[in-house]
Amino acid sequence: MGMLSQDTVFDRPDRTVQEIYEAVLGAERAGAVPLSTLGLLHETDLGKPVGHLSVGQRRRLALALLVARPPALLLLDEPTNHLSPRLCDELESALGTGPGAIVLASHDRWLRRRWPGREIRLNAVEGESFR
Repeated sequence: MGMLSQDTVFDRPDRTVQEIYEAVLGAERAGAVPLSTLGLLHETDLGKPVGHLSVGQRRRLALALLVARPPALLLLDEPTNHLSPRLCDELESALGTGPGAIVLASHDRWLRRRWPGREIRLNAVEGESFR
C-alpha cells in the first residue's frame, strides 16, 4: 500500500533529494528507476536538501517514490495540491495506468469531473463530520 497525504513531510530535511530517494527505495530499485528519468524533479534539485525544496517539489518527490515502486493499493489525499496544471494533467493520465486499486479524495473539481473510475461520494449530514 502507498499513500500520498495532503502534507508532505520528510523526517530528515537535511538529506538531499537523491539520498531520500535511495534510502526509501533501496539502492537496487533506485538504480533500476533513476529519479532523473521520472520527469518530476529537475536534475539540479537532486542534490538539494529536502528542507530547501518548495512544498510542490516535496510533493513531487513523494509522487516519485510512489511511481518508482507502484503499490497494489494507492491512497491519494488531495493529489493535485501544490502541483502545476501540466503535472496535474500528467498525474491524471498516469492514474489510469497503475497496476492496482486507487482510492482518491479530492476537492479538485477538474479532476473529479474527468475521473474515469468508479465514484463514491461522501456527504456530511448537517451537524456531523467525517473523521
